[in-house]
Amino acid sequence: MQTNWTKLRLLALAGSISWMGSTLTTFAVVLQYKDEYGPNGVSAIMLSMILPTILAAPYAGVLADKVRAAVLLPVLLSVMGLSTFMLSFDLGFIWSLVFLATTATCGTPVGASFNATLANYSTPDDLPRVMGLLQTGSSLGSMLGPGLAGYLVTVTGSFAWSFRIDAASFFILAFAVVALRIDRKPQPHGEDEKIRAMDGVKVIMKNDLVRALVILITMMIFAVSVINIGEVFLVMDILGADAITYGIVAATFALGSVIGAVTTSALKVPEKHHALISVVSLVVLCLVMLILAVAWHWIVVAIVWFIAGFFNAGLNAYGISLIMNRTPEEIRGRVMASVRAMFSTASVVGMGVAGLLIAGFGIRNVFGAAGIACVVILALLAPAVLKASRRLVD
Repeated sequence: MQTNWTKLRLLALAGSISWMGSTLTTFAVVLQYKDEYGPNGVSAIMLSMILPTILAAPYAGVLADKVRAAVLLPVLLSVMGLSTFMLSFDLGFIWSLVFLATTATCGTPVGASFNATLANYSTPDDLPRVMGLLQTGSSLGSMLGPGLAGYLVTVTGSFAWSFRIDAASFFILAFAVVALRIDRKPQPHGEDEKIRAMDGVKVIMKNDLVRALVILITMMIFAVSVINIGEVFLVMDILGADAITYGIVAATFALGSVIGAVTTSALKVPEKHHALISVVSLVVLCLVMLILAVAWHWIVVAIVWFIAGFFNAGLNAYGISLIMNRTPEEIRGRVMASVRAMFSTASVVGMGVAGLLIAGFGIRNVFGAAGIACVVILALLAPAVLKASRRLVD
């Protein structure tokens, strides 16, 4: 099998439009309700988009493994387009939460099915490049979204156009799936073999390489989520930067992610090196946390945050590719849904406890503790990743 780059590049283009649309909606709905409902309202908006991805994950994986991607993806993407379009009618805060939750719920099996399907269009060596290509599109879309949302609201005086564009982007992605004939057929199961929602978790726990990688990446997501919350206080309150400077510093992570994703998509690396690259990326991210804990100037934060974005892109590409390549085809949808649920949970918990930890122990202490904890867990589990990878190659 050869990697079908034509299909994948067109799919990445459609995906980047969809990501930009989703970012448009996120920023527009926050702008729409932040003054009336305050921080609690913003939290409710974010939770309505995150919690469904956790709660729906087990069933999403089953859907991804039982229903053909050529059917599942266009149908659910169309539902996502309709629910997002309903936001443009401004039916009230509660209905907005319902529509956001509906979109997120449908997006969970869509994500699981997409991830499970990608491996069918790529060789194991090329899969990180494919992930880098798709990540480039999503990163660029996410970077353009906030500015475009602000522009649309300012020029039109309405939030509706952001929601309409996002709705259209889902239909564009659905059309791309149909036009490119993207598909993944369910694998046959024995008559007495049931497809269970928790089978994905069992596969993760049984595979030494996958288990160690998932734990390491989950740990890193938790730590980065804590740092994302505390970053604004470090840069502005401790290092004395103004709001514009903070915006520049915050953007360096996204810039690093884009450049890292482009680099990953451009370089073909043999599969036997994927585990080593993943571990190196984790080491760099641990060092970034430790440097942030002692950063003496906002320029230092900007530099290391750019480096973090670059290596985070590498970890996403090579680490997730390893998990996908080491997962049996017939259960890949459930595995990827379980992985996504673990990552989302780590992000939610990290953001939830960040304020309490920072208030209780101070920003630098929390950053330092997060870095040290990550180093310890990495020292314990990284050898298992490298050993299991070598054993599989040999």
